Amino acid sequence: MKVLRGAEVFFEGALQRLDLAFDEEGIHRIGPDLDVDGEVLEAEGLVVLPGMIDAHVHFRDFHEAHKEDWETGGRAAVAGGVTTVLDMPNNDPPAVTPQILREKREKAERSPVDFGLFAGITPENLPTLGELAREPRVVGFKLYMGETTGGLVIARRSLQREAFRRVADTDKVLAVHCQRPGRPEAEDVEIALDLAVTTGAKLHLCHLRTREGVQLAYEAKRDGVDVTLETCPHYLYFTEEDARERGTLLKVNPPLASPEDRDYLWEALAEGVIDLVASDHAPHTLEEKARPYEKAPFGLPGVETTLPLLLDAVSRGRLSLQRLVEVFSQKPAERFGLRDKGRIREGWRADLMVVDLEKRLLLRREALRTKCGWSPYEGFPLRGWPVRTFVQGREVFRKSED
Repeated sequence: MKVLRGAEVFFEGALQRLDLAFDEEGIHRIGPDLDVDGEVLEAEGLVVLPGMIDAHVHFRDFHEAHKEDWETGGRAAVAGGVTTVLDMPNNDPPAVTPQILREKREKAERSPVDFGLFAGITPENLPTLGELAREPRVVGFKLYMGETTGGLVIARRSLQREAFRRVADTDKVLAVHCQRPGRPEAEDVEIALDLAVTTGAKLHLCHLRTREGVQLAYEAKRDGVDVTLETCPHYLYFTEEDARERGTLLKVNPPLASPEDRDYLWEALAEGVIDLVASDHAPHTLEEKARPYEKAPFGLPGVETTLPLLLDAVSRGRLSLQRLVEVFSQKPAERFGLRDKGRIREGWRADLMVVDLEKRLLLRREALRTKCGWSPYEGFPLRGWPVRTFVQGREVFRKSED
């Protein structure tokens, strides 16, 4: 048994000075001045939050292990306070068959971070989606309606409709990359929403980036459509102007938007319009990113830096701590059916992180755990950092003194 003592615990929606007794079986007791036998972990002046859940990562591995693998990606995740990741299917090879999903699961089980998997959809595997849905750790499906790394694009509307219908039959969530190059985001969002309405699919819209796209999706949700809205840190911190200045280092898909869109995303996030934040961690080496623009890959690393960026936003008053927990822990757990995660409660999983809200550090390349070894946020001065991370009661990260 471990006892976290002296911290402010985010419990029942607010910070409260409580002790926390837990082990690998879960959280056993929460209360002031607990009298419990066990290893005491002093946490005076620190804050305990539920472990963060990153619902959109690409941990590569297999034929792209030079960019990232489950061991390095897991180390990066827990260093960033993330205790669970949901991995996308467009690997090489893509996770579109039971065999590949099982091989990916075996790799992931050796990682320090907990995980769920998305199964990919192709025209060929549409008849087998029910079988894929029954594979352990599959939390949902991913449909690519627009260009993406690794292929898997389904462009024909009739096949898109069939994919929505078949996923609806499984009762899993359908995460959709709906944005297509050169088109207004709202037009593609409208297509996805219409398909969700006609089929009854549980829709999750990935990496929304514009005011028009977000507002259209939010209005649909208020009208009763079962849809959740996701955005990513790079859309909160960078714009198309930054992309023009920094070139391939900020080449992402979908691309960065306007300064006005970025400002709106912060407002929507703070006000509860956007449901969750996910990193879209998509690591590539600097050598790959240094290719000519048309040949350079899309994507940025981010699983390790999302929480420090959001904690800094809390310190600056752009986001409340309650909203941070909602969008990066509670809501992902609820949407993707992750039992006993996303909150601190007796009997629930001891996926926890300890945060120093006052710790100030420059984000340095040398301190990163991701195998790709770089970050677009390098040099950012950030206030608020995770200092200890526990996955299922086991300490998997402790920050050394910088």
